[in-house]
This record gives sequence, C-alpha cells and structure tokens, in this order.
Amino acid sequence: MDLRARDDRKTHLLTRGNVDGIISAALFLAKDPAARVSFVPSGDMAVEHLRRDIASHDFYLVDLGLTPRLIKTLNDKSKTRQKVHYLDHHEQSGLQLDELDDDTEGVVRQGVSAAGVAYDYLGLNGAHRHLVALADLIEYCPSTILEEVEDEVGSSRLEEEARMLDFAWRFQVEDDRFRYHAARKLSAGKWPSEVPEIKGRYLQMLNEGRWEKALERVRERVELKHNVALLQFGRRKPSLFGFGSRALSQVAREAGAAVAILLNRRNQLSSLSLRRTSDGPDADHLNLGQFVSDFTAHNGIVGGGHPHSAGAKIPTKVVPEFLHDMYCFS
Repeated sequence: MDLRARDDRKTHLLTRGNVDGIISAALFLAKDPAARVSFVPSGDMAVEHLRRDIASHDFYLVDLGLTPRLIKTLNDKSKTRQKVHYLDHHEQSGLQLDELDDDTEGVVRQGVSAAGVAYDYLGLNGAHRHLVALADLIEYCPSTILEEVEDEVGSSRLEEEARMLDFAWRFQVEDDRFRYHAARKLSAGKWPSEVPEIKGRYLQMLNEGRWEKALERVRERVELKHNVALLQFGRRKPSLFGFGSRALSQVAREAGAAVAILLNRRNQLSSLSLRRTSDGPDADHLNLGQFVSDFTAHNGIVGGGHPHSAGAKIPTKVVPEFLHDMYCFS
C-alpha cells in the first residue's frame, strides 16, 4: 500500500503482509526510515507494483517466492538504472535463483525466516534480534537467534508476543495501513506488546472470541483422511475471522494429522495452502515446499514454499490427483 500522495522515496520494499513481512518491513524502516513499503500476497502480485514504479532507485523483495512472471519482471528491471535486491527463504526460490540476471542481488537461505535473511543482509545490530526471533517462531524456523532470544526472555514471553502480532494483523486482513504503522513502531526496537495499536487489536480479538469461533467452524467442516486434515470451500466460504490456515493447523494438530490443507475450489483454478503440523524424525520426509514445487512443475500454475508451509494454484481438474498424491506422501 502506498502511503503518500507524492512519493519521492528512493527505496521500495515489497513484502508479504503476515508476521514475517511486517517484521521485515520493521527491519527495513530501522535501516532506512524513508523507505517505501508495499505489502503484497504473492510474487505474482508484486509484478504490477514493480512495473508502475519508475522512480525508486532500489527495490527490495522479501518473502516473495519466485514465479516465471516475477523472474521476467525482475530481469527487465535489472536492465534499467533501478537496482533489484531479492531476499527469500523458500526452497523453490533457491532452485530458481540462477534464473535472475547477474545484475540482481539475490540471497536465499532456508532454515530461517525471511526477516532473518533481511536482518543479516542489512547488517543490523542486536537491537532487533527479538523481532527476528518472533518471525522465526511463527515460520517454524529453529534458528540460532530464536534459541538465543528464547534463553534470554523465555519461551512463554516469545510465544505470547508472536501470538499478539499474529492476531493483530488478522483483525482486519486488508488493512495495510495498520501493517505499515505497526512496522514503523516495531522498527524502534519495541516488542509488539509495547505498541498500543497492536495490543489493542489483539485484546479485541480475544474479547470477541474470534480464535475460538474460527476453531469451531473448522472442526465442523474438516475432513480427516490418511494423516491429512482437509478443509475445502467453494464460492460460498464462511468466515474464519482472518485465521484460515492457522486455525486449520491447530485443529489438525489436535486430531493428530501431520498435514493441514486449506482448499479453495473455483471452476477453473483452485488455490491451496498447506501446513505441516508435526515435527520429529517421523515428519522429516514431509517437505511441503518440495512436494508442491514438484507437483506444480508438471500439473499446476505456480506453487512452492518451505518444509513446514507451502501454497499452490492449480487447475481444478487436477485437485483429485493432488490430494491423492498428498495422501500417499504423508
């Protein structure tokens, strides 16, 4: 979301609107308070922002998985005076990184959040390590920073702070203005609980019981089969109060399922969101990012992620094949 009528800022960050993206934005604003920030849901959705922006000198893309459209657009940008910096942690992005032109600076690291990649790339000092730890916790990345901060403040504090920020942005999912102002306050090194706007939204979510309502709706509709918890919707999709895959993951965990799949069916194309809900040696083979990347390479439109979470857009006609393969995989 562009937040100024006259925008002469030279640095433009494009990132996702979840916890990882909000914290990534906070890190960039800590480094460059004048940076322009756009929140987008996917790499493909970043394309139009990139094409329209002919003023910025430096583009930073964080937590946006590479797709053919995005690769082409980034390579087109690299031929101009504008500089592109690509930072990510998704597995399929690492596999496609060499498709970017040499003029594009690209860093892909797995095992840490996208915010963790950005933190190292920007060379920030320790004042923002706790924010990276929150992103790592939400992204299921057992990083060194997460372990160190957990030792310093305790796991309960970290979990509550991560939950607070995660609930707050879901209060009104389309509100990029909130995301920006939350990132701006966090850039000063504050915890989410120290930002009134974040804490206020979190408390309202609790007071309205949205989390419990979302869980109840998922429990009523979830299908359990072959270690997979599947929640599917057509055009008439009941509200899950902004929680979506998070609520499904919790219900899947309660039921002992290893994988949770949120499926939105449409006439021609369907979208899927996958989460791994178990850890340990028995779940090591469940690399969801690799599974989705392999399937969509032959049968889909776009897809990928990292071992614990992934997303895809596929033709509706191949949804049964996708589910069959996932049942066998899990």
